[in-house]
Amino acid sequence: MYYKNRANRTSMVAWLILINVIVFVLQNVFGDLLMYYFSLIPAFVTKKLFIWQLFTHMFMHGNLLHLFFNMFSLFIFGVSLEHLWGPKRFLSYYIVSGLGGGILHYLININSVIPSIGASGAVYGVLLAYGLTFPETVLYLNFFIPVKAKYAVIIFGVMELFFGVTNTRSGIAHFAHLGGLLAGFIYLKFEYKIFRQLSKVKETKVYKSFEEMDFQRKKEKLDSLLDKISKGGYNSLSEEEKFELDDLSRWFRDNG
Repeated sequence: MYYKNRANRTSMVAWLILINVIVFVLQNVFGDLLMYYFSLIPAFVTKKLFIWQLFTHMFMHGNLLHLFFNMFSLFIFGVSLEHLWGPKRFLSYYIVSGLGGGILHYLININSVIPSIGASGAVYGVLLAYGLTFPETVLYLNFFIPVKAKYAVIIFGVMELFFGVTNTRSGIAHFAHLGGLLAGFIYLKFEYKIFRQLSKVKETKVYKSFEEMDFQRKKEKLDSLLDKISKGGYNSLSEEEKFELDDLSRWFRDNG
């Protein structure tokens, strides 16, 4: 029931994939010009104040294989998250993870003139959220090694930390991957605290209509279900709560 018609609710994932593909085509048309201004070159951020590169680099890729694996991962892990969260929240999380990857890579290589590109930081953030939300789901590493999602996140995180610290597998921005994981974790950890504080402030509000009161009631219930998922994963919900989550998510997508 929870995954019913989920293919119709992947608009943001589809848009992100399309944007990355379009940018890749433009890279092949304009070449070095786009690389100079829009890849992440730490020295340019430091000395030329090309701050936007912390954002734009996540939409560029080095070759077709690089693009394919990032977009394939975004699709595999992003569809279920967008269905659960809705497109706006998914996009904000994706961007925050990508920015976190760019920022950590910049801080580690602050005077480097080597350009860095790719959506990997954002994708690693999506992987983290998927592992925390659907921890018991079995993934297949390298397409044939079965590993539960919660363990896959740990494995990838430890690998990236090891490769980054030891400087092995050069040519890959390992700290960008770690930055995506870290930014995603911070986002998920503090988002609910912020929403809970806002909800407490709104408790004394006088509602102007029944519709406004009903909207707030639905929002508080949805937040409580998402909070439960953030702590124990999707499977921590009862069957009744899963049905309720599906109904509330659909209502907010249609009326939000």
